[in-house]
Amino acid sequence: MKRLGLVGAPVVTGVVFVITATTSIAQFYVPGMLEAWQRTPQGLQGEAWRTFTALLVQDGGVVGTLSNLAFLLILGVLAEQILGRWQWLVCYLGAGLVGELAGYAWQPNGAGNSVAVCGLAGALAVALWTQHPRAPRLTPLPLVWWCGLLLASQWLWPGGVLLVAVSVLTRRMLTRSLLVGRAAAAAAAVVAVALVAAENLHGAALVAGIVIAVVVVRAARPVQALDPTLTTVRTS
Repeated sequence: MKRLGLVGAPVVTGVVFVITATTSIAQFYVPGMLEAWQRTPQGLQGEAWRTFTALLVQDGGVVGTLSNLAFLLILGVLAEQILGRWQWLVCYLGAGLVGELAGYAWQPNGAGNSVAVCGLAGALAVALWTQHPRAPRLTPLPLVWWCGLLLASQWLWPGGVLLVAVSVLTRRMLTRSLLVGRAAAAAAAVVAVALVAAENLHGAALVAGIVIAVVVVRAARPVQALDPTLTTVRTS
């Protein structure tokens, strides 16, 4: 794990993943669970719990469920290398709440933790832009993949092109450690703005994630850089 710049056990990620995976899988076996927990207009009319329970079930079927859970695990582990536990939760739940509120306006019916995952993506984008010393080297790759999937969900071709480009550059990004961090962060910001313009709730969540992370990432305690090629202590 240290070769990838990962240290410590991702406790918060593990707990949130287990809870979300359990409820997301249960929805396929419990009749009416998705309908009872998802976001609907009733969430603003006395059924406020839907704003939160919508983060625990998925409306994208098996494929959407697996994708959301996979990126929760991957981005969550990476974000936990940078953030403290409460900061991780603030980014995740804060962006999730903003995404759900935007959903009431733009997509009144739906569910999924993808909007909360956007909070983790926002934290990683800010960490890369500020060259945070605790950001693992592989961070740009899954961040751009996530943004590409969000883009593809709105516009297939632009998102597909972004995903193909990332695939082509994968080996170089990981083995040669190209300075792609800020490019990935900029791509995330562009995707966020584009999705907001399209009234896509993921855009609102990603913007919220970036804004929240500007505060909490900077508040994270600086520690020694994890890059073994560095011999001096760097601070954010």
